[in-house]
Amino acid sequence: MRAHIIVHILQSLDGRVAGSFFSHAYDLVPTYTALRDELDPDCIIYGATTAAEVFDGVHAGRPTQVRRPVPDGDYVASQDDFYFPIVDPEGTLRFDRPTTTRGALQGSIVQLLREDVNPGYLSYLRGVGVSYVLAGRGSFDAELASTKLCELFGIHRALLMGGGIADGTFAAADCVDELSLVVAPVAEVTSGRPSLFETVPGLRADPIEFQLAEVRQLPDSGLWLHYVR
Repeated sequence: MRAHIIVHILQSLDGRVAGSFFSHAYDLVPTYTALRDELDPDCIIYGATTAAEVFDGVHAGRPTQVRRPVPDGDYVASQDDFYFPIVDPEGTLRFDRPTTTRGALQGSIVQLLREDVNPGYLSYLRGVGVSYVLAGRGSFDAELASTKLCELFGIHRALLMGGGIADGTFAAADCVDELSLVVAPVAEVTSGRPSLFETVPGLRADPIEFQLAEVRQLPDSGLWLHYVR
């Protein structure tokens, strides 16, 4: 059994998930947060770039690594009531501590890594007390990662909240079960900004069909679109 994954995103009319449109969408943030809580997740998954932007104590850039022998397999530092898994297959982040906060939410960090990540990075994470899951060799295995989140941490319901590459990685593995899209009434009108689903080179996926479950008109001309498989 794997975790049930819901992509929950605030986006522009033209499907962008980052860019200057956010300066016109601030009034929708409280509603976006309230919908997040309404979806009642056990964890929130972020990509590495997004995590370094939104989390206190999480930094971009590899730490100094000293290769010490580590046991094979995954590492569960501790159990918690809430988790923040981070999609960081190559191990590019460093941490001040094993927990972090996002608004009123507090939880333990879980690094989602490839099996062939530098062993020195694994020993670093153990030293900081950050849990990690190993999934895939050569390429990240999102389905295996979501299965391990369920089995090791008791995560049954996960929100995936960007960025576009993290969203696209799970979508390409056919591991996105629902979409929760808060659409701001503004178009980014530019190229080079990430969209809802982005992919890394070599990652291909078939189109994914969803069924519309609910539509809500939000304050400030926003819209909530809820899709299920």
